[in-house]
Amino acid sequence: MTLAPQQLHGHGPLTTGAEEIVEEIWERLGRVEQRVREAVAARRSVDPDPDDPYRGQYLTPEGAARILETRDAFTPVPAYEDGAVPDAPTGSRLGRLAERFGLAPLDAELLLVAMAPDIDTRFERLYGYLNDDLTRRRPTIGLALELCGLPAAGSGRFRFAPSAPLVAGGLLEIADAERPLLSRALRVPDRVTAHLLGDDRT
Repeated sequence: MTLAPQQLHGHGPLTTGAEEIVEEIWERLGRVEQRVREAVAARRSVDPDPDDPYRGQYLTPEGAARILETRDAFTPVPAYEDGAVPDAPTGSRLGRLAERFGLAPLDAELLLVAMAPDIDTRFERLYGYLNDDLTRRRPTIGLALELCGLPAAGSGRFRFAPSAPLVAGGLLEIADAERPLLSRALRVPDRVTAHLLGDDRT
């Protein structure tokens, strides 16, 4: 069952100041940005014409051959340096949200990947490029997995099941139900983004 919006807020005011709250989110988004940079560089290294303005609107024979040479639809960027997704800082809003909703570190990272375009518009265009479709400016499930260093066919995809904490808790919305799972877009509700940025108004 989806939890009510007021369940985001706990039972008392958080002591962290507004500026510190935003700084914490920006620090985590900086890590997401680095992952995006690596993914863009990897994509450009194998794309024969990465600056084509009509990219994604047609498929050349060379492009089809390149797809067929890749086993997975997405080749993950390298794993995190320490081999694990970083934990949300204890006591931070993200950390408290993770504790309240039973989120694993990977869930929190996927949430940040999905939330990034709502905080920094650069991610809209970058995600459009990585989606191979500039009109699709939110991360897909496949792209989110890629940015977390996970294969498309791995167990990470189960993080998006209806009963999984992110979806069941109402922290993440999945659009485009008619599309294949990996192509479905991810969106974080405005109230969740606002809470993580320090706004508890419902």
